[in-house]
Amino acid sequence: SVDNLPFRGSSGNEFSRLDFFQLQEMLTSLNPGLILIEFGVNVVPYQSKNFDFYERLLTRQLNYLRKLLPEIPIIVISVSDMSERKGNDYQTYESLEKVIKAQKNAAKNTGCAFWNLYEAMGGKNSMPSWVFAQPPLASKDFIHFNRNGGHIVAQMLFNAIMKSYEDYMNQ
Repeated sequence: SVDNLPFRGSSGNEFSRLDFFQLQEMLTSLNPGLILIEFGVNVVPYQSKNFDFYERLLTRQLNYLRKLLPEIPIIVISVSDMSERKGNDYQTYESLEKVIKAQKNAAKNTGCAFWNLYEAMGGKNSMPSWVFAQPPLASKDFIHFNRNGGHIVAQMLFNAIMKSYEDYMNQ
């Protein structure tokens, strides 16, 4: 089963704002075997030379979750490609790869696994191919996957986890 804790419009900094013991009790009762963290879409449109502030924010949240459930593995899922209109084209946001770098560093610094959704879906300027696919796999905001695209992303993540598991077992 899957439990979802949605924080719509969030950059992912809410966990440490929640009461530690109440959140720990809830998570203990849910008894998760794996935690997937996917935030950052709302950070991408910001223009910044670097995203060290976001790396620190995400690191703090991951450490908080680690403290709550130290034995539960966490996978940080990067932001997907996101496009903005530039003339007649749609292009990847300039800051997107900087946000992904911050996410990857935060995952590494906290002992979490990292899955690069951006690369898995095709990398730079790949979102238009998801939007214009037949049937479409993402919405015309060039940011969010639709149900069909979400199913494909879920299968890609599952395949990546299983491949990593097989590689581990074959060592």
